[in-house]
Amino acid sequence: MGDFEGLDEAAALVLWCARLPDLRAQAAAGRWTDRLERTVARVREHGRALDACVKFGLVDAGGQPTPIRGPGDAGVTRGYPDPHSGRPPMTGRGDYRCPRRLCSRQDRRDDEGRPPVCALFDDEPMRPR
Repeated sequence: MGDFEGLDEAAALVLWCARLPDLRAQAAAGRWTDRLERTVARVREHGRALDACVKFGLVDAGGQPTPIRGPGDAGVTRGYPDPHSGRPPMTGRGDYRCPRRLCSRQDRRDDEGRPPVCALFDDEPMRPR
């Protein structure tokens, strides 16, 4: 797959990591977990997150994030942080970062005080900033 004008590799990795828990739930329901986990392994081993995002419909052919649809929703175009914003995306509340320092995702502890985890690296705890 090629390069895109809309999303660079770093932003695609943030998008991939943020959406991976939802993808895993959809894969389990649709019985395509093996296909997803093969792609997860490729990205984990420094494969292109942008290719993974395109393969699983997270971005369109122009590299733009696709709408997120939920049960009964017409679609939400920015259900996750805009990877092109001037500040690193925040996906929750807190001051934690990628455990492998591969992406710019930041997060906070949840309402029950649990630290966030990285879905790409087998729920490895994210590191304090």
